[in-house]
Amino acid sequence: MHGLHSTLLPPSAVHHSLFLPHFTPSTIYPLPKPHAALEALEVKVVGNLIVAGGQDLRVFEIREEAAPVADAGAEDEPAVAGMDEMGDSFFDSAPADRAPVRYETTRRLHLLTRHELHGTVTGLAGLRTIDSSVDGLDRLLVSLKDAKMAILEWSRGDISTVSLHTYERSQQMVNGDLQGYVPLLRSDPLSRVAILTLPEDALAVLPVLQEQSELDAMQDNFPKDVPYSPSFVLSLADVSTTIKNLQDLLFLPGFHSPTLALLFSPMHTWAGRYQSNKDTFRLEIRTIDLSSTGTYPLLTSVTSLPSDSLYLVACPTEVGGVVVVTTTGIIHVDQSGRIVSAAVNGWWSDVTSLSSDSASKSRKLSLEGSRAEFVSQRDMLLVLQNGDVHQVRFEMDGRAVGTIKVDEQSSTVPPPSTMVLAGSQGLFVGSAEGDSLLAKVDMVREVVEEAEDEEQKKDDIEVDWDEDLYGEADGPAANGTTTKMVATGPANVTISPQDVLSGIGRISDIEFGIAVTDQGVRTYPQLVAIGGGSKASTINVFRRGIPITKKRRFDQLSASDAAWFLPVQRPSAQKFKGIPESEQTTLCFSSDTTQTKIFALSSKTTQDQIGRIAEPTVAVGTFFQRSSIVHVSATQVLLLDSDTQLQHVICPPSDLAPIVSASIADPYLVIRRSDGSITLFVGDSVARTVSHAPLPIDLDLPLCQAAEVFTDTLGVYRTFEATQQQQLAAAPSLPSATSRSSQRTRTQLTGEQLKRLQEAKPAIAVEAATTESAFNAARGTQWLALLASNGELQIRSLPDLTLVLQSRGVYDSEPSFTDDLVAAEEIEDEDPVQQMCFTPIGTRTLRPHLLVLHASGRINVFEAQPRFTLDARDQSRRSLAVRFRKVHTQLLATTAGNTLGYTIIPFADIDGMTGAFVTGERPHWYLSSDAHPIRAFGLKQAAYAFGKTTHHGGKNEYFIRIEDGSFVCYLPPTLNTDFAMPCDRYKMDRTYTHVAFDPPSGHYVGATAISVPFQAYDEEGEIQMGPEGEDLVPPLNQRSTLELFSAGSDAFRVVDGYEFDQNEAVLCVESVTLESSSSPTGFRDFIAVGTGKNFGEDRASHGAVYVFEIVECVGKVAGISEWELRFCTKDPTRNPVSAIANLNGYIVHSNGPKVLAKGMDFDDRLMGLAFLDVSMYVTSIRTFKNLILIGDFAKSLNLAALQETPYKFTTISRDLQDRSLVSADFLVMEGQVAFVSNDRSGDMRMLVYDPSDPDSLNGEKLLVETEFHTGAAVTAAKTIARRKTTEEEIAPQSQIVYSTADGSITTLVAVKTARFKRLSLVQAQLIQYAPHVGGLNPRAFRTVRNDLVPRPLARGVLDGGLLTHFALQPHKRQREMMRQIGTDAVTVASDLYALGGFW
Repeated sequence: MHGLHSTLLPPSAVHHSLFLPHFTPSTIYPLPKPHAALEALEVKVVGNLIVAGGQDLRVFEIREEAAPVADAGAEDEPAVAGMDEMGDSFFDSAPADRAPVRYETTRRLHLLTRHELHGTVTGLAGLRTIDSSVDGLDRLLVSLKDAKMAILEWSRGDISTVSLHTYERSQQMVNGDLQGYVPLLRSDPLSRVAILTLPEDALAVLPVLQEQSELDAMQDNFPKDVPYSPSFVLSLADVSTTIKNLQDLLFLPGFHSPTLALLFSPMHTWAGRYQSNKDTFRLEIRTIDLSSTGTYPLLTSVTSLPSDSLYLVACPTEVGGVVVVTTTGIIHVDQSGRIVSAAVNGWWSDVTSLSSDSASKSRKLSLEGSRAEFVSQRDMLLVLQNGDVHQVRFEMDGRAVGTIKVDEQSSTVPPPSTMVLAGSQGLFVGSAEGDSLLAKVDMVREVVEEAEDEEQKKDDIEVDWDEDLYGEADGPAANGTTTKMVATGPANVTISPQDVLSGIGRISDIEFGIAVTDQGVRTYPQLVAIGGGSKASTINVFRRGIPITKKRRFDQLSASDAAWFLPVQRPSAQKFKGIPESEQTTLCFSSDTTQTKIFALSSKTTQDQIGRIAEPTVAVGTFFQRSSIVHVSATQVLLLDSDTQLQHVICPPSDLAPIVSASIADPYLVIRRSDGSITLFVGDSVARTVSHAPLPIDLDLPLCQAAEVFTDTLGVYRTFEATQQQQLAAAPSLPSATSRSSQRTRTQLTGEQLKRLQEAKPAIAVEAATTESAFNAARGTQWLALLASNGELQIRSLPDLTLVLQSRGVYDSEPSFTDDLVAAEEIEDEDPVQQMCFTPIGTRTLRPHLLVLHASGRINVFEAQPRFTLDARDQSRRSLAVRFRKVHTQLLATTAGNTLGYTIIPFADIDGMTGAFVTGERPHWYLSSDAHPIRAFGLKQAAYAFGKTTHHGGKNEYFIRIEDGSFVCYLPPTLNTDFAMPCDRYKMDRTYTHVAFDPPSGHYVGATAISVPFQAYDEEGEIQMGPEGEDLVPPLNQRSTLELFSAGSDAFRVVDGYEFDQNEAVLCVESVTLESSSSPTGFRDFIAVGTGKNFGEDRASHGAVYVFEIVECVGKVAGISEWELRFCTKDPTRNPVSAIANLNGYIVHSNGPKVLAKGMDFDDRLMGLAFLDVSMYVTSIRTFKNLILIGDFAKSLNLAALQETPYKFTTISRDLQDRSLVSADFLVMEGQVAFVSNDRSGDMRMLVYDPSDPDSLNGEKLLVETEFHTGAAVTAAKTIARRKTTEEEIAPQSQIVYSTADGSITTLVAVKTARFKRLSLVQAQLIQYAPHVGGLNPRAFRTVRNDLVPRPLARGVLDGGLLTHFALQPHKRQREMMRQIGTDAVTVASDLYALGGFW
């Protein structure tokens, strides 16, 4: 059997983060600004943030902008009389009495690009190469699993690969011990060298070139156009024989040569040996000499550091040295080896013999999983594993550290997996458990009275580091000779949130269910995923599309093929508070096959029809500042007034070809006829007439496939002035950083360097002022886009119609294009463009996009990104300073015989979201947000008409005509569109580990994991006392509860629960159907729970099986019923119950090394029926008919069957190779079955039962057909079935849905042989010809290492993530691939759509 593995939800956990001041040009050059009349606030890019998790790599801009601050007292002031009725037309006669709007500078994340790499990211580091002296940009160094490093740079609007360095064939990787290998990537602060740790205490060293002299001195056999020297592998045993078991390393700032601090433990120990062997860690500071001598001088060596040392933190130059963070304290080691320490809990004296300051012992902190960063010269932020933030003060004694003090908790952030300073006063906390946080570091120094004499003044350091970081102080200098009040006291550091990067985090469990309304009506299927971990969980309810939430019917538009809702200025129109007058829809044009009806909109149920036009509408829009209407039909163009009365016939009926499309952007109108001819009209706002636009004498508009006139209010569409070759001097080379001040960091440009780069930027053209442009200044710039019949896209500026862009990028579906047309080419593959739409998409910050719809149903979405430099050195005419980058593509398939076509309809501000909606057989929403890419969300049924409307007073309302009828709908207030699947998010106040759905009641139940102090018991159940101490951190244990959640509009509110015993934790929860004599059908649904009790090392663990039922009871309010969780029975077991399943009315559960089958007896007890000896620890039990698939954590798979007469388990086959499995599932398709297993390394295997094969040992051995690396460990799996009809009892096909530890949701579906062969050829073509980020090999990433077979078993599962890149390839490359395969792109796209799953 063959399969396709694809991703439904990309990973959102953040494991690595990096701040680079100048990774993209937007950090050097100012961003485009809208027209001055639009009163837009200034936005500045202060740097770039790069985050990674699993295979996911994202690049953000950190934008600094001014946000309005709400006045706390404004809500209490009485409203002005008449304001609600007058709306925006109300005249304020006393502007002087109004309080000015206050603005506060804030920082936001703005996504630039996102890539799914063919490798797992293990580290990020910043570099500045020799090329950085030319363009001023930083480079990104990414380390990946299997000892790989890739240097990336920003080029042409996206990430580009500079080089790939791989060490997977080194001796350390081939023969070394990989079990405890944790790769660490570090780079020198001055970008002279980068280091990646390898197994067996070795380092991969990559020297980076910084000077031209270093490049000239390269050997002749090494290329001289690369920014690095040959890398090499350094074994630390060659440096010193004592360096073993490396724990952490980092580069220290402020040294002339690269200087490395290494934390290691020559001899391991553990808590049971602390009486005889503790303080085993050592710290060494060594200099790396990159010359030919290759020496590594030792600067500092410190021994006898605590055995619980965790990681290192480099200190600023004023403090010097390095900080060692342990589980029980904080240690500072300076360059002379002097040690100053502070204990943070009472375990310090038991762990180490070092003396410490005990002032912070009472904090009782546990530093496992913590992160630390210096935010000033003497202050460090310490973030604990649960997100609590503490300030650590380093108080100086002269020039050395005297004491270390840890303050109480000051704020709370998400549980950190990574933390990095994000520019001046910025901090980013990345979390693998949910949302990540961009925060501002607020530092307030206490004002103290200070007096200094002349001797102190002479001893002062000239550079004030605090002033350099945080700006000049308001008070006088602290080195004056008189007594003054100055802000030089201790600093109090606080964290204030600025922006949130949404994330699901680690998914603990998933469950399918059915959404239920308050009236108990079942609506649509949904997937519930539990995200989060140590602190609190989020319950995420995913759907495959945005639900249609109906508000009221609109039967008057029941036959509408298209509808336009216009905000026309009408005195009689109803006004609504909170909705700007420019957005209040007052008229509706509804077009069907024969006529157009015009309605005056109001909040009434039935709308008044005020007009009718005796032919269908092609397009309609407002004109002359919304006071008039332009109506376009197939034969004529009319100008109507606000009462829809005829004002002027713009284009009368004629013998010309009929009008097939039109675009309206006040005061311009362009129409296209069926023969491809284009006519442009322009309106005169003073004379209120519309006439043909004057064309230049030498301009003939070409025959076009599509035409669009659009308005840019964002300021992105700008043009470069025409330049000549002699006018463009070479880009200025930035002076190398050789001075002492520049050696503090080479990752920041000086003000002089920034000025030189900005002066070398091409000049931006200034539009000539006209009467019309001055009259409509707030409209922004306007442009005409034409797609000629030969596939050439032309963009011309209005009103002069100057050509500013020529390209075939739209028609050829290029990944990106600019004004780069060289020569026209013949069209090979005829797939004409049906519609072009220029529209902004976004929420708070809008981004301009171009949506292109082809006749085949393929839709491409391009984002218009500003350009700051020219790609070509010679620009003979004005050129559009915009790069169009393809950010999304998909095929909207059409069923044979269906005549319903697709249409792109842009909309603005539906519940704060601006985007586009595509009507047709498979309609889609196209949405995006600031920190997330564009998303396409589908609907389950065809849509005939769509339009945004506000005539019922809601900003989140829209009209849609679907198969069920015509409705005014609204977006649910809980809808979250940040992820690849729309979801509702519920933040809980505790941690949940399991979830199950009860079909009869429609309710969910969840199991919690509450951290409580561990309590030890002896065999008789008596409490055993542990170590006692005032400042000891008690050991924690998990205690669970089972909770029942509410359904309906107020979902996931806890309404009932059950508490388990002390030290008892829930290990599995399943919804089961058991035999019941009290039910008419003989079966009832229950909730089965398996638990285990943790008593520590001295007492054996045991567990129990619980059975619950969700029952309806009489509510407190008459007529409203309530639900409760009723306990049925408890069956104690001698071992933990780690897996439960349901089989033919019986419970099948694990009991340590056994599997038991039990039945429900009289609904109040479980009766044992059969048992089976398996192995060590069962992780999953799956049933299919009477087959049972058992996955074991140590002994792989077992296939068994249950016999009922008599009750007996029979072992059929098993996997003879020991593997550590976390899930095992059946995959079924058309009478065939395969067994799919996943181990803890993220490797998926597909096994079959074939007794006829000699290798199966007469069926006793399951045969491995395919091995496939998924990239992340599976945390939960669910199997769903696909039935062609509701009468089918046996599903012909199944689909497996997985959740992973990095927050992704993936799926596996079976593939037919013919389709698999075709797609496997496409996959091979993509591996060979498609460019891959980082130069990584997709085939090598999916290959599982198996020493028992001569060749990898990697040909049975298709890589869905790789196949999605096929649609992103240019048409030319697609045609070349398909020509070799013997198929076409539409067939391949249809195959991928058919394999998208059933849910």
